[in-house]
Amino acid sequence: MNTNRTTITTTIGYMAWALAFWMISMPHALWLSDKLFAPAVNMEYPLAILLFVMGILAFLQDQTLDSIVFFGGGGLLWVAQLAIAGSAMGAASYFGWFYFIWAVFLAYVWVGSFSGGFTGIVRMLFLLGAWLTLLALAIGSWASLGGFVVLGGYIGLVTAILAGIVSASSVIAHGLRGAAPTTAS
Repeated sequence: MNTNRTTITTTIGYMAWALAFWMISMPHALWLSDKLFAPAVNMEYPLAILLFVMGILAFLQDQTLDSIVFFGGGGLLWVAQLAIAGSAMGAASYFGWFYFIWAVFLAYVWVGSFSGGFTGIVRMLFLLGAWLTLLALAIGSWASLGGFVVLGGYIGLVTAILAGIVSASSVIAHGLRGAAPTTAS
């Protein structure tokens, strides 16, 4: 396995997750107006495509867990557009179900992520945070409890930071091993 390619895939994939979770969580945490929620989600299309590409590359590099995380993230971001369309019909519980189904997915991916090492532990915490974010948003949407939505927003912001740490730790660990990046001649 080429560690340069693995590092690139992990670094870019988790940074895409970090940016996506940060942009989606800011309106939920009441850092931005609700009017900015739709534009923030519109940014998710390119990030979804990027996550799908990283999912394919991770799969080809035998990084099964990262492949699942990236494909799942791409699906979550892509389908978020449909959830916004569903919410226009006035069904608050629609978002609740959307968040809950994705929370279930992230819960079993989180259980599958238990592994050692610094990056493995932070990845596990990232997946736990993603699961808890979506679970809080689901409960908030179903029960019309704004406090749970805000809680989900703040958990999402912490989760975004954890994804950024996974991204950074991958490239920093690679650099500390002394491997020089490959460049085209």
